[in-house]
Amino acid sequence: MTEVAEAKPEEVEFLRTKLREFKIQARDELEILRRDRDQMREYKTIRDDHNKEVRGLIESVKAEREERDRINKDISQAKDRRTAIHAQLKSVYDEIRDLRSNLVGSPSTDQRHMMRRVEELEWRQQTDQLSKDEELSIVEEIAKIESKLVKIGQEKEKQDRISEIRRLARKLKEEASEAHEKVIELSEQSQIHHQEVVRIRPQLEEYKKSADTAHKNFVEWLKKVKDGEAKLKEVRTQIDEIQGKLRKVTVEKHDVDRQDLRDHQRAQVRERTDEAVEKLQSGKRLTFDEFILAQRQVTDDKRRKPKKRSRKSEDAEIAEERAKPEAFPEREPEDVEEAAEPELEVIEEAAEPEVFPEPEDVEEVSEPEPEVELEETAEPNAIPAQEPENVEEVVESEPEVVEEAAEPEATAEPEPKVAEEPVSEETVEDVAEE
Repeated sequence: MTEVAEAKPEEVEFLRTKLREFKIQARDELEILRRDRDQMREYKTIRDDHNKEVRGLIESVKAEREERDRINKDISQAKDRRTAIHAQLKSVYDEIRDLRSNLVGSPSTDQRHMMRRVEELEWRQQTDQLSKDEELSIVEEIAKIESKLVKIGQEKEKQDRISEIRRLARKLKEEASEAHEKVIELSEQSQIHHQEVVRIRPQLEEYKKSADTAHKNFVEWLKKVKDGEAKLKEVRTQIDEIQGKLRKVTVEKHDVDRQDLRDHQRAQVRERTDEAVEKLQSGKRLTFDEFILAQRQVTDDKRRKPKKRSRKSEDAEIAEERAKPEAFPEREPEDVEEAAEPELEVIEEAAEPEVFPEPEDVEEVSEPEPEVELEETAEPNAIPAQEPENVEEVVESEPEVVEEAAEPEATAEPEPKVAEEPVSEETVEDVAEE
């Protein structure tokens, strides 16, 4: 008998009490673990949603910045063109000022007056009767006027050049105005994209702050979940340990009690066999069952003894021969049939529990074996097993322990993955700098 099998009933009851306490604790820990996991998943969902919003806003900011930078590049090109046009206009205006500074009067007015004066002089020369001095004076005056007309023609070229330069200046002013309008238009578009970046930045900061807070809460609850899983695992280990002890106590106690029952039944059968042999040797009246037992015992004794006959064996044979007439009195056929019927029933009942399989688990051990009347048992080795009451009480509670102990393991969920890192602050700061 092992040490576990010798466990006292109060020790078994103590183990069962501890098992119930650990099961209650396991259910409580499991409930807490479920709540913690739900809270952890909630914070993880919030964090992931806010991180998704942050990524979307960052992409929007990048797109707005790219568009703004492209427009600013066009603005820079338009400004360069406008500056070049202004420089060209300045040179044109300088040239106009130089040409106008060299002009003498109004070329058109002077030229008309001079040409009219020349016509008048020529008409007077042709129509009037002039003296030689007067005619010479008219010729000299006409020569002077024609000389001045030549100079006026040169001034006219300058005037034409000034007009041409002025037309160029007007064209350049139009181009400069178009470039300036394009700069203003592009600046307005750039300002729109810049204002969009400025509008998104507070939302980005807010979502990032919320994502960071949710991530901290997620990490905190993740630690609680891991601690809860460790506690639950520890409780389950204790439950498994107590279950193992109870199962071992139950199985070994069952084996011990069954062996005791076998020994007790064998002793009873041996006692009946000895009584039958004694009746046979003393010549008393025997029942059919007693005769079978006595005959079998005598046969076994003869096989075990040596072939050399002793005085005692001869006396036993003589006594047996004398007892034979009395052991087989004449009976009615009905008596023989009545005696034979229980023998067949005994043989059938005794043959059934001859094999004693070892219990594989607690549930198989808990099934009690059928009881057999000792008086009807004729086979010494055919001993049925009977469970004691205290063993049945322990066994009845064992399936419940196994079912409830498996609950934490079945409901335990896998460990969550490593938490996703929130969006880095450098990305947000880079956006904020804009």
